[in-house]
Amino acid sequence: MIAKYFNPFRLTTYLLILFCAGHTWGALLSNPHFGPGGDAILHAMKSVHFQVQGFERTWFGFYMGFGLTVSIFFVFSAAMTWFLGGLVRCEQRALAPLTWALFLSYLVNTVLSWTYFFPAPGIFSTLIAVLLGYECLKTLRQPEFARKTAWE
Repeated sequence: MIAKYFNPFRLTTYLLILFCAGHTWGALLSNPHFGPGGDAILHAMKSVHFQVQGFERTWFGFYMGFGLTVSIFFVFSAAMTWFLGGLVRCEQRALAPLTWALFLSYLVNTVLSWTYFFPAPGIFSTLIAVLLGYECLKTLRQPEFARKTAWE
């Protein structure tokens, strides 16, 4: 019973939900204050309008749009890892390319998080990448007879 809700995929899901909540509410909806300089930049991002391909936009609009896109990616990832965590091992192996794609995307996300942000996103990304990487390595160590696909 514990393995059903606390396997590496499900632990990844919980981390992704927390990561998404912190990102969405902590960075997008609440606009954190990083001192007077940060507040001045945020004000300029919201108030300066410019034309982009015939539409009037702000840098804050770009920030918000990209940020919400990232939140959608987190939610999709959480749904995928929850689904994978409910499968039996042979079903998980059949979907190994999806696990590898998630792992590689979060590995890159980890590098970007540590490069451009602060510790919280870096820690979340690192933990998620480690759990997904662990699951990917488990698929590499599978017995040879288990590597056959359904159509072989």
